Amino acid sequence: MTRLLDRQVSLLEYLTSSGAIFGGDGDAALDQPLQGFDRGLLRLEACFSYEKRMEKITAVFPRTLQLLGTDQSAIMREFIAVCPPIDISRLENGRQLYDFLCARWLNTPPRPAYLRDVAACEFACAQVRITTSSEESEPAGNEHAPRGYIRRLPGVVLLHCAYDIRSIFEAGSGQAAPVKRDTSLVIAIPPEAEQPKVFEVLPLVFDVLAVLDDWTDRSALDLTPELDELICELARHGLVEVRR
Repeated sequence: MTRLLDRQVSLLEYLTSSGAIFGGDGDAALDQPLQGFDRGLLRLEACFSYEKRMEKITAVFPRTLQLLGTDQSAIMREFIAVCPPIDISRLENGRQLYDFLCARWLNTPPRPAYLRDVAACEFACAQVRITTSSEESEPAGNEHAPRGYIRRLPGVVLLHCAYDIRSIFEAGSGQAAPVKRDTSLVIAIPPEAEQPKVFEVLPLVFDVLAVLDDWTDRSALDLTPELDELICELARHGLVEVRR
């Protein structure tokens, strides 16, 4: 039983290795637990699994991968070498690449410089899709919140960016190079929309949404009439929910 388990582990490690996928292992012999397997068929299966994984990652980061340009191939080889798949979901594979890129960019700044913000925004869009889908398919679960309490909707993500990257996410913008300036973004799926949208908001609006991370007693916020009206406006736009 132990030998069979060891063989299965070795097989999975090989199929997800950069050597099997990209052919970097040359003519080296297979490890002892894999003796008897056809190398050609193993390479075929490894490439097929890699393509399926890349489809999931590309669905999350289409613009990020495009902006990587000629560096994409080398970066993906690095990623595969240090980040074997741990989950079959699109979001988790996307999370692995995002964490890898963020760690890499600590030592090697991204090119172009606004790529860090683009990747963060695309990952936020993926999170919004999953969260909103879960909210629609499951009970709201807010019956524990007292009447009159408010919170930011779970399917809303706040993002501080060093560049105004909205042009990259706006259809028909021609992907003009983003302007470098501090930008407060909200990523959400507005009412009647099917896909996440990227909005710039004033710092005050951003701060209000950040405070409402969990159910909050509206009467305890000591709101001015202006802030109270702002919260009503955010609720009308589907960014804040009020417990009725």
